[in-house]
Amino acid sequence: MIHAVSFADGRCSYRNRWVLPQTEHALGKANTHAIFHAGSLMALEEAHPPVALAPSTLTRSGASYPSGPFTAHPKHDPLTGELVFFGYAANGLGSRAVRCGALDRSGYLSWETRFEAPFSSMIHDAAVTLRHFALPVFPLVRESVETFSFAWRPDLGSYLAVLERGGSGDTVRWYEAPTVYAFHIANAWEDQERLYFDLFVYDTPPLFPGPDGQPPSQKQGRPCRWSVALNDHAPVRVESLHDMCGEFGRIDDRLAGSQYDQIYCTSRIYSQQSGFQAIARLDLRKGTVDQFDFGRQASVSEPVFVPRYSCARPDDGWLLSVIWRPDFSSSCVAVFDAARVANGPVASVILPQRVPDGFHGSFVPDVLLAGELSR
Repeated sequence: MIHAVSFADGRCSYRNRWVLPQTEHALGKANTHAIFHAGSLMALEEAHPPVALAPSTLTRSGASYPSGPFTAHPKHDPLTGELVFFGYAANGLGSRAVRCGALDRSGYLSWETRFEAPFSSMIHDAAVTLRHFALPVFPLVRESVETFSFAWRPDLGSYLAVLERGGSGDTVRWYEAPTVYAFHIANAWEDQERLYFDLFVYDTPPLFPGPDGQPPSQKQGRPCRWSVALNDHAPVRVESLHDMCGEFGRIDDRLAGSQYDQIYCTSRIYSQQSGFQAIARLDLRKGTVDQFDFGRQASVSEPVFVPRYSCARPDDGWLLSVIWRPDFSSSCVAVFDAARVANGPVASVILPQRVPDGFHGSFVPDVLLAGELSR
């Protein structure tokens, strides 16, 4: 189900719609992320193509996309307007093939290539800079070609593939990486010598069993910076960013692919609780965390950054997050001043129902919606 909250003229409206397959035989849940590109919302789930939805109604639009698996975490290039994507198991369930490519600002395929990973891995996210595409391959491997089931195999090791955007798959550079797991990459950038990206790292994946069936780990994700030299094959260099427990890192998307100072994320305050109870801002220059705790029983979703206005300076804006508070028996959209997270929400939109825990979301400004309505 996709949920939408609209802000206009000092008021808010809410709607939701099921994202249903077009036929009874169609697969794909479209349950992980929703972004806006080329006039349509793209409802995303990594094993299948996107589902195109009209932003104004949440019904299916007429847009179509290349067949095959398509990540739930494509990356917008704010300079070119391209949407860079990838898909694992690109030659069928259990295959080692990875495809990567880009859709131009009009939604047409502008680049696509393929390469072989060392094993069939669940690859959830990637790093994209102005010139390069970097894909971590962790040893979370498919157990069966018949099912969407994976197990942790640390004996296989981890790797990082780096490819020039627009390049051929046979030019991939491979680097040895730490045998850890990460779901999400906050951002990436490069200088003349190195490529850098920030991610939330687990010693073992928290949602998947080991190969002998042992239960999933309850380890906490911690923010780290990985980097590699662009002129050699030395292993990935790792730097700790903070000792906080966090996930779902987001940035001011206008800075995607370039250097930046702030990561906005969820934070786990109570170590014995599952999920996340706080919204946090990690200042990368100062190494400090500014956060607001919603309470032990709260369930906090990924924060989304919204610029205060179109030409606002970097990180000058708002954070939006959907919060479930069982003591209120309701969900709300909390609005923070992004520079003063610890002060708490400056506004809350009480929703007419509980919104079940989800994964990701996006903000679509009026100017893009107006373009969609004029098509």
